[in-house]
Amino acid sequence: MRQLRRPAVVVPTLLPEGVGGKKRTANIQEYEQTGTLPSSFPLHWTRPDVRGALYAMQGRVCAYCGADIDEAGIDVEHFRPKSNVDEDEMHGGYWWLAYDFENYFLSCIVCNQKYKRDRFPLSNGAVRVTYESRGQLATEDRILLDPTFDPVEEWVQLEWTTPAPKLIPSARLVGELRDRVQRAIKFFRLNEKAAQRKKRAAIQRLVIEKIEENRAHEVRALAIRFRPHSLVARQILEATAPDFLPTPVEELEWLLLDLSSELLLKLEDLSGPDSSDLDEKEAKELIWGLAVLWKSPPVGNTDFVEQYLERRGLKEIVAEYAALL
Repeated sequence: MRQLRRPAVVVPTLLPEGVGGKKRTANIQEYEQTGTLPSSFPLHWTRPDVRGALYAMQGRVCAYCGADIDEAGIDVEHFRPKSNVDEDEMHGGYWWLAYDFENYFLSCIVCNQKYKRDRFPLSNGAVRVTYESRGQLATEDRILLDPTFDPVEEWVQLEWTTPAPKLIPSARLVGELRDRVQRAIKFFRLNEKAAQRKKRAAIQRLVIEKIEENRAHEVRALAIRFRPHSLVARQILEATAPDFLPTPVEELEWLLLDLSSELLLKLEDLSGPDSSDLDEKEAKELIWGLAVLWKSPPVGNTDFVEQYLERRGLKEIVAEYAALL
C-alpha cells in the first residue's frame, strides 16, 4: 500500500448530467419516494474518463497489494460494496455510492474478485452506515484501509531486514489500531500471495545491494509511489539512504512519462490497419488520465503538466479532454 491523493475534479460520466450522475440521482429519488433499493447498476464506472482519473490517482498499480495491474488484470473496485454486504445481508449495500468517485479504486483482479468481493468488515459491535446515516460515513468503524484517507505509509511496515519480507503493522501502533491494521493485511492475504511476495523480495535484494555498493541513486525510481511494490524501496531508502528518496515532482514526472509513452504507442496502433475498439478505449483512458493530471496535479501547478505535454506533442489532444473537466 501507499498513500494516494484523489484528484480534485469530477469526470463527465459522474457529473449530475452524466450517465453515472443521472443514475445516481434516479436511484436516490426512487428510494426516497418508495423505499425501493436499486435492482441494477450499469457499469458506468468502467468508462474511459473514470478509469483515466484513477490512473491519474494511482498509476497502474493495485491500491491494495501493489501489483502491476497491467499484468494482473484491472478492475474498478467499489471500496464500499454497492449492492450487498456479506457481513450484513439485511443492509442492502452502499448503493448511493455506486457512482461516487470517492468510492473507487483500481484493483487487481485477485484482490477484487477473490478477496474483496462484497465484503466490508467493521470492528466488533460497530454500527454500519445506511443511506439515512450517510453523514457519518467518515467515522464508520471499518477494518479496511483507505489509502486516500488513512496514513497507510505510517501504519504499514515492511520487515525489510528479513528474507521474503512481510508486511506488518508499524511498531508504533498499539491496541485496537494495531489489531485493525493486522486484520486489513490478512484480509487481502498480502503475505500469502506467493507471486507478489517474490516480487517484493526481488526489489528488496536489489535496493539493499545498490545501497551497499553506494549506488542508491540507481534504485530511487523504484520508490516512486506509482510503481509496483514501491513501499519496499521507499521504506528501505527511508531507513538507510533517505537523501535518495524520489521527490513528489519526480514522482509526477514518472507518471506523466508512463502514461504519455503508453498513449503514444496506442496512437500508433490506432493509425494502423489492425486497430480495434479496445485500442481506442485504452487510448481514451490514457488521455483522460493526462487531462486529470493537467487539471489537478498532485504537486506543483498546471503549467508544469502543460509544458510536459507540449514537449511530448500531446498538448492539443489532451486539451480537448481537459476542457471538459
